[in-house]
Amino acid sequence: MKMLRKLTVALLVVAMLVMLLPGMSVFAADKKVVIFHTNDVHGRGVGTPELDKNGNPNESGQIGYARYKTIIDAEKAKAEVDEVIVLDAGDAVHGMLFSLVSRGKSIIDLMSLAGVDAMAVGNHEFDYGRDRLLELNGFADFPIMAGNLKKDGSNLLPTNHKVFEVDGKKIVVFGIATPETKVKAHPDYTSGVSFGAGGSETDLAAFAATVQGVIDGLPAADFVIMLGHLGIDSSSSIRTTTLLPLLTGVDFVIDGHSHSRLPDGGMVKDKDGKEVKYAQTGSYFENIGKVTLTVGDSVSVDEIQLIPFKDVRGVAEDPAVVAKVAEYETQIDTEMSVKIGKTSELLLQNIEGLAIVRIRETNLGDMVADALLKSTGADVAMTNGGGIRENIPAGDITYAQALAVLPFGNLITVIKVTGQDIVDALEWGAGKYPAPNGGFPQVAGMSYVIVTEGEGEEEAFVRIADVLVDGKPIDLKKEYTLASNDFMAAGGDGYTMFEGKEIILKHGMMLEAFIELIEDLSGKAGAKGFSYPEDGRIMVMSVEDMEPTVPTGEPVTYVAAGVVMLLVAGLFFQMSRRKREEH
Repeated sequence: MKMLRKLTVALLVVAMLVMLLPGMSVFAADKKVVIFHTNDVHGRGVGTPELDKNGNPNESGQIGYARYKTIIDAEKAKAEVDEVIVLDAGDAVHGMLFSLVSRGKSIIDLMSLAGVDAMAVGNHEFDYGRDRLLELNGFADFPIMAGNLKKDGSNLLPTNHKVFEVDGKKIVVFGIATPETKVKAHPDYTSGVSFGAGGSETDLAAFAATVQGVIDGLPAADFVIMLGHLGIDSSSSIRTTTLLPLLTGVDFVIDGHSHSRLPDGGMVKDKDGKEVKYAQTGSYFENIGKVTLTVGDSVSVDEIQLIPFKDVRGVAEDPAVVAKVAEYETQIDTEMSVKIGKTSELLLQNIEGLAIVRIRETNLGDMVADALLKSTGADVAMTNGGGIRENIPAGDITYAQALAVLPFGNLITVIKVTGQDIVDALEWGAGKYPAPNGGFPQVAGMSYVIVTEGEGEEEAFVRIADVLVDGKPIDLKKEYTLASNDFMAAGGDGYTMFEGKEIILKHGMMLEAFIELIEDLSGKAGAKGFSYPEDGRIMVMSVEDMEPTVPTGEPVTYVAAGVVMLLVAGLFFQMSRRKREEH
C-alpha cells in the first residue's frame, strides 16, 4: 500500500514538472498574432514632424514609413507577441510629388524597408500604367497581389496569396482589386486586363464567382484574410459589404478604397450566415490599423484598433528609412530643374503680388481648369483660384515652376452634381467680387457672367447670369459630371453644395494633368512655345448692360413670352373694338 502511495505521489510530481516545462505543457498556451495595416496612403510616405513650426505638438499628420518601421519593430520585440504581419490594402504609390517623380518606386522602397509583408492592388497602382505596376512588383520585397486580375486568361501578377504559419495554424492572405479601376484609371492603363466582373466590369454576381474561385484555389488554411481594395461606400455596386454576403471561406477582411475610418471595424454576414469582421484605417497615413488574433484550437479576432498620428507622433523615426527618404528628396531636387515645356507668353496668376486669379479669368486659370477637364472627360470643371499660386513667365517651363503653380498635391475628383449645384457654386465662389477670394471659380467646359452694380469702389456683386455648358444654357435639374480638386469636392472653401456628392472618379494629381497639358501644348507649338489666350469664359457686366435672359433651366423663352403678350394685347384690342362698335 505504501508503495502505491509513493508511486502516486511520484506520478503527480512528474506531471507537475511536465506542465511547468516550456514547450512540454499538456495544455499549450494560446499564441498572439498582431496585424498592422494601412490603406490609401496616396504617396504620403514622409512623416509629419512631431512639433509644428511654433514648437507645439502636431495634432494630425502623416505617420510615415520611418515612424511606422519603429512601431513595427517594437511590436516584434515583445515577448508576448508570436507573429507580426504587415499588410497594405492598396492606393499607396501615387498621389504626391515624392511618389510621382520616381513613378512609385520611392514608396515601394520605403514599404520594403518598413517590413510590409503583402499589398493589394489599388486602382491608383495603375496610374503609371500596367507595365509599371509589374515593374514595381519586381522592385518590392513583398508581393503586390490581386487574384482577380487576368490578362489573356492568365494571372496578371505572379503571386496573389501569402501563407503565414503560427503554432501549426496557417493564416492565408489573398489580394483583390476593385473593378472600378476600369473607370478610375486611364483606359489605356487597364487595356486587356480583366477584373472578373463580367463584360461591363460592374456585375456583382460575376465578380463574386471570380473571387470565390480565388478562395477555392487557396491552399488549406485555418484562417483566411481577404486583403481587398473594394471599400464600403463606393458608388459601385461592388463593395466589401455587398460582396461578402455572396462568399464563403473568408474569415476577416482588411479593406481600402473608400477612405473609411473605422475605429472598431465593421461586420457583415457571409453566404452561410457567418459574421465576418473587416477593418480600414481612413487614408493618407493619418492612422495605422492594428488587429490582434488569438491562435489556439482555432484562430479568432481578439481586438481591432485604430492608432492615430497624435498617439505615435513622439515615436523616433528609423534611421535607415530616414536615409532613403533623404536620397529620394535629393533626386526630386535634381528633377525640379528639368524642362517640361515652353510658353511664348506670361501665364498669369498675379500682377505685382495681387492674385488676379482670385478675381477674374486668367489664361493660367483657364489652363488649370482645362487640364482637369481633358484628363477626365467630365462635362465641366471648376477649381478654386486660391489653389493656383504662381505665374509662369514666358520661356522654358521647368518641373519646379509647374509645382509652384500647384503645390498642394490635390487629387482630381469627379463628382455628380445638378445644374442648380453648379449655379449655387458659382454664386458662392464669385459672390465676393470684386474682392479677391481664394474660392473664386476658374472653369472649363462652361462660361458664366458676373453681374454687378455701381462703379469703382462702389462696385458690388449682384448675381450670376448666362451660365452656359458646352455653349448651351445650363439645365438646373439636369445631372452633370464636374471635375474639381479633392479639397473643393469635399466642401472646402465653403463649397458645401459639393459635400457628400457621389464621387465618380479620383483621377490622380492635378499637377500631373497640368504637366501633361504643358508637354502636349509645347510639343505642338515647337520651338516658339505655346500661347494660351483667355477665351471669355468668365465675363463681368453691369446690371444696366445686361440684356433680359431666360432663367436657366426654364422651358419657356422670352420670345415665347413675347408672343403670348402680343396675343393678349390683340385680344384686348379686339374686345375694346367690339365695345366701341356696340356703343
